[in-house]
Amino acid sequence: MSRRAVATVGLCCAAFATLAACSDTPAPAPATKTVTVPPTTSASPGTSGGSSSAAPGRVFDPRTMQADVRKILTETYQVREVGDVLCPANQTVKDGSTFTCTVQVGGEGKTVTITVTGDDGRYEVGAPA
Repeated sequence: MSRRAVATVGLCCAAFATLAACSDTPAPAPATKTVTVPPTTSASPGTSGGSSSAAPGRVFDPRTMQADVRKILTETYQVREVGDVLCPANQTVKDGSTFTCTVQVGGEGKTVTITVTGDDGRYEVGAPA
């Protein structure tokens, strides 16, 4: 085989190896998305009375969380037809705790798991199930 033929075969093999490593398939969506939301430091606005002993400490603001969950579902997970999102009130900011929010997707009720990932208000939003 001539030097030219060897060089051509070598270049073709290198090009093939490079193309084989490429893929047109997009990477799958992440299983969770971490967001940081400042927690509130008082009980929910609907409570009355001055007793702070009944307050659960630092809790997430459900309205802010609902808006963030909706945004994550539509922008990160690219879920279409996201309707109402409802997250429970008085969820304590405690690392490792979990709870669920309910969401309407295409008229069907789904849940997303919220996992608190720090005592500073960070949490992960799971994919709808």
